[in-house]
Amino acid sequence: MKKILLIAFTAVSINLISQSFTVQENNMSLSGQYTDNDFSKNTFLEALSNDSLTWEIVVDSMPSSWEFSNCFPTCYTVGVTSGDLVISNGQSYYLNCHIYPNNTAGEGIITMKISSITGTTEFVTWHGVAGNVGIINDFFNQKDKIKRIYNLNGQIVNDLIPNNIYIIELQNGLIYKTFVTN
Repeated sequence: MKKILLIAFTAVSINLISQSFTVQENNMSLSGQYTDNDFSKNTFLEALSNDSLTWEIVVDSMPSSWEFSNCFPTCYTVGVTSGDLVISNGQSYYLNCHIYPNNTAGEGIITMKISSITGTTEFVTWHGVAGNVGIINDFFNQKDKIKRIYNLNGQIVNDLIPNNIYIIELQNGLIYKTFVTN
């Protein structure tokens, strides 16, 4: 048993030593009204050693009229989809995505790939929803059609909080995703 623990500890230690950065939150949901100028969500990259990074947007699936921009840590203009960053051990770096829905309701995904020259790679994904893209209003007065409502953590909920995304399971087996507005 001691040998197994020693091997596991050694493997974890080697992995931690070779990782030059970590991201506090890799999957984020952000939302707003489609009439909003923009809405955003941020996290931080934590440098575990001195290193040089490159980043690029590898997925941007969203309505065609939407635009986005990133801050990492410099805020870039719409259309910039890659860049470089030199990190220093012990420092935190602001990482943000702004979505500009341009008066179009919908939902979209933006994924950034961050890679270091020493081999660390992480992906950061923002899932954005603008406006009510779901069906909750259709069923509000017909609650008997709804079997269960889940939050994005998979927990069953009874109360809907505005500006959140929910999964609606209907009695007939169909499942819908919805964004609840005010």
